[in-house]
Amino acid sequence: MKLLMLGIGNLVMNDDGAGVLAAQELMKEFPNTDTLMILDGGTLGLDLLGYIEWADRLIIADAVDFQLDPGTVIRLEGEDIDPVFENRLSAHQMGMKDILATAELMGVRPPEITLFGIQTENVLMDMTLSEKVRNNMPRFIDAVRQEIRSFCG
Repeated sequence: MKLLMLGIGNLVMNDDGAGVLAAQELMKEFPNTDTLMILDGGTLGLDLLGYIEWADRLIIADAVDFQLDPGTVIRLEGEDIDPVFENRLSAHQMGMKDILATAELMGVRPPEITLFGIQTENVLMDMTLSEKVRNNMPRFIDAVRQEIRSFCG
């Protein structure tokens, strides 16, 4: 079984970069192997399809907007994930919606998908996380870390 942990987002749009920052941090701890890949997916959209095709299991780390308190960390699985990408937080999310749909049409969508999200406060053109998101990044990263560790055994 192969696990892809994909951090997506835009580093120049405040809190939207949280998923990428999580991936970058976890890359320091978990080297890529034949069965585990951690990838800074940034805003690549359909260019990520080959990586997703490789995986049997997919973990997505991303900024979300559920109208929760900023910095709130959420975990969703399976069918609960697709509606998240219906509300476009930034340009990369339309790409994620499209790539998951394309992967499904091609028959290569991983059967197990988990989304870890962190509620945004600001999504403006600035490279600084809001204070509440910054303060909860360790919790966000740790949630993803625990999911990776459960896969790795």
